[in-house]
Amino acid sequence: MITETTTRLAPEDVLDRARRFFTSENSSSAANVVDESDRHVTVATFRSRLAISAWPDDETGETRVRVSTLRRQDSVGKFLSWLSTTDPTG
Repeated sequence: MITETTTRLAPEDVLDRARRFFTSENSSSAANVVDESDRHVTVATFRSRLAISAWPDDETGETRVRVSTLRRQDSVGKFLSWLSTTDPTG
């Protein structure tokens, strides 16, 4: 499954927040970072792997975010919803 959204956060902020969202002790789906670069982070959960990519969209000035996984995971929707309501200054 591939899910996309946009945000006003910078790409590096998106990836940092993705790491925290999926790997924190309070996370609803515990995961470990298995791969990362300046444009993506891949986390492994019990059921699957999620690849989160973020890059600037030159046309809109926002950051495009794509989450790819082989299996449906409710945590993806929660992450993207949380991301879309996150204030870039906070």
